[in-house]
This record gives sequence, structure tokens and C-alpha cells, in this order.
Amino acid sequence: MSLQDKRIVVVGGTSGMGFATARAAAEAGARVLVAGRRQDRIDAALASLPAGAEGQAADITVPDQVAALFARAGQVDALVVCAHAGESVGRAIAPLAEGDLAAMKAFFDAKFWGTVQACRAVLPRLTAAGAIVLVSGAASRKPLPGHTILGAVNGAVESFARQLASEIRPRRVNVVSPGLVDTEVYAAMPAAQRTAMFEAKARALPVGRVGRPEDVAAMVLHLIANTYVTGAVIDVDGGGMVA
Repeated sequence: MSLQDKRIVVVGGTSGMGFATARAAAEAGARVLVAGRRQDRIDAALASLPAGAEGQAADITVPDQVAALFARAGQVDALVVCAHAGESVGRAIAPLAEGDLAAMKAFFDAKFWGTVQACRAVLPRLTAAGAIVLVSGAASRKPLPGHTILGAVNGAVESFARQLASEIRPRRVNVVSPGLVDTEVYAAMPAAQRTAMFEAKARALPVGRVGRPEDVAAMVLHLIANTYVTGAVIDVDGGGMVA
């Protein structure tokens, strides 16, 4: 499938992996609509995206905002959901006995139920050859310190995707599961601590480096274009699963 003139909606398309996906899709000729919760980030993203890209502020946990987003989108060829639940992510990374339960619930609501609502809303508008690509994370299948809730939520996203792929066939649903990717999520960490974390992880990975947002974007676009892949979870983790 060529992406030329295809309508692609990228939820979470204002930063990190979502922004890289939106940019790659727009550069490939797609008609991109990015969605995020904050208008200022929408504006900043559009200033850096190719001409013709659109944006709309929308919180995918709010049904009316989801409905408005897809009413604007019209017929959709591909939906990418790359939302990360904002500040609740960092506060949800903790041992279960010590973590902030409210943050854990907020993370589940945003990443899982937000994804469900976005997928449900797009179905009446998704073309017969359309595709949905969701983003989970390596903790769904590989234990990581403090990632009990994140792993459970990402596992739920993956299970949901497999079931949905069967339900809406021949339209396709796939998941990209990234490992450690250098994005704005880690911007709040002290620079020295962040650098040390990335360097240690790079030494442990077979590929010798941590991920870049463009690595994930390339796989997302491949899953949109490859019409013989559905119900799959694809690791983009530098070999983390075998390290």
C-alpha cells in the first residue's frame, strides 16, 4: 500500500514516537491528522510537520472529544494510537506495594481504555483495507523492575489488539512493542542520570544502542502498508527480548 493521499490519524502525535510517525507518514504523502491533549503541543507539532498536516486537541478518555476527532478525520485509512498517559506514567513505575495506586489507575484508563475508545470510534470510518497500529511496551512480556502495572496494561493492549484483529477482519490490527527509546518521556530526569541509563542499556543490547523515535515510526508505517500482517506484536527493542 502506498501512503500517498491516505488519511492517517496519529493519537499522541505531538511528541516522541507518535510525532516521528506523523512526520514519516506526512513525508510519504499521507494526509495526517495528529491528536493530543494540549493545544500548545498540537501547534508546536504542526509547525514542524510538512505542510498540509492537521491537528486537533483531544483527550481519548473523553468520549465527546474522541467523537469530535473522528468526525473531523472523516474516512480513515489508518489509526495509530501512541498515547502514553502523561505524568501518570512516571508515578506508575514502582513496586506494587509502594506505588501510587491513583496513578496506576490513571495510566490504565488513559492507555487501555483510551485506546479502546479511539478504536471503537474509528471503526465506522475505517476503510475496508484500513489498519490500526497500537503501541505497547517491552514490559508486557519481559519483567522489568517497577513495571508490574505498566506490563499489565501493555499486555492488555496486546490482547485487545489480537481479539480486535479477528473481529474486524479483513481490516488489520497490529502492535509495536518498543524497548527503551530516547524520547521526551525521560526529559524530567537529571541529564547525568538519563545519560548513564541510556549508556548502560546500550551496552546490554545486541545492537549497541537505545532506540530512536524514528525506529518505531518505520515499523508503524510498515505495518500500515503491509497488507499481509495482522494480529501481530512486533518488538522494536534492539534485541532486548534476547539480551
